[in-house]
Amino acid sequence: MLPGGRSIRFRMPIPRNFERKLFDLIEVTSRAQRTGEFASGLAQALLKDLGGPLELRATGVFQPENGRYELRMTAGEPLWSQIEPMLTARTWQRRLEGNLWWVQRGLKYESPAGTEWLDLILIPVGARLQRVMGLLTRSLAGDDGQEREAAFQVLGRLVRLFVDRHHQKERLREILTLAREQQMSLLQTALPPVAGYEVAGLSIPDEEVGGDYFQITPLNKHLFGMAIADAKGKGFEAAVLTTGLHTALRVANQSPFKVTHKVELLNRSLVAPGEIRNLVSMFYGELDASGRIIYVNCSHPAPILVRANSLEELSAGGLFLGLGADTEYELGVCELSAGDLIVAYTDGWSELFNEAGEEFGVERLRDTVRGLHGAAPQDVITAVQAACDQFRGPAPYHDDRTLVVVRKE
Repeated sequence: MLPGGRSIRFRMPIPRNFERKLFDLIEVTSRAQRTGEFASGLAQALLKDLGGPLELRATGVFQPENGRYELRMTAGEPLWSQIEPMLTARTWQRRLEGNLWWVQRGLKYESPAGTEWLDLILIPVGARLQRVMGLLTRSLAGDDGQEREAAFQVLGRLVRLFVDRHHQKERLREILTLAREQQMSLLQTALPPVAGYEVAGLSIPDEEVGGDYFQITPLNKHLFGMAIADAKGKGFEAAVLTTGLHTALRVANQSPFKVTHKVELLNRSLVAPGEIRNLVSMFYGELDASGRIIYVNCSHPAPILVRANSLEELSAGGLFLGLGADTEYELGVCELSAGDLIVAYTDGWSELFNEAGEEFGVERLRDTVRGLHGAAPQDVITAVQAACDQFRGPAPYHDDRTLVVVRKE
């Protein structure tokens, strides 16, 4: 003990790899979804895990209110009531706007142990200075104070990094939400009635947005078009491709073009200059009321035609859309009888895996629909879902998945 009852404080050195320890601490804390939780969580974690080397006495979080920054959370020694910074919100904002941190030096603290000088480190956390983290530390004067001040500067930079990353994630989440709403608006929730047929469809993106697409479009009283497509890749980029495909398909279907001409138009709309192409696999067909389908398959998994006593594949066509402007496509023609089904799908169903690493595969899919001739399209979709779920067990899906089922009445 020193005269006056003051105790001797033994300084803990700044640990080796301090930046890494600090980074890991902030990263764990930043898992909180809201900035407020992040600020208070970090203030408490700093005091608990690094309070010794940083010589922290107390931590807190401030928010602007009634022209001042008011304490909303505190941790550590009960010093805040005796140390009054007396700074207005305008003063704090002028000091902190655009800065990583700021320090108010020379705060006098009278305790039973004697006079002590503290510094208040202020670090903005969140947009528009809505939250400021306060760290009360022993005075930064002297050589050891310079080392701690450098550590606080690192802290300020890392906090800004994580806060900016948080806001970027929030903004991306907003963008993806809007993109999902836009993409889901492209998919028909209620399919239009088509003469001589019953149809059903299902599309489930693996992420917020995906690259699968389908559309049923009446072309006249006796003819309708069906499309199912899969943009290569996942997420936002694939969703942009399907949006472009949807627009191009609408334009093509408003024209009197034949099926192959429509597909060629779609292909040219997706061909971009350079070596990297925006590839889309697609099956497009037009069915009339009599049961005739004219189609083109552009490197898409071949839809399964379920007849009373056999299965066929609708595979005639050509290469991916977007691979080359001069791609030629073969036309396929088929006649459907009453009860015949067309089961069109994307590879998110056939290429799923179970925990043993086995692939569901096309043959299992064919076996699932083999005995469903004449079934309602929605029942066929339910049967495929059930078979895939039973096969994969607890293993997750890893791709977008879409089904379109058409039955000739």
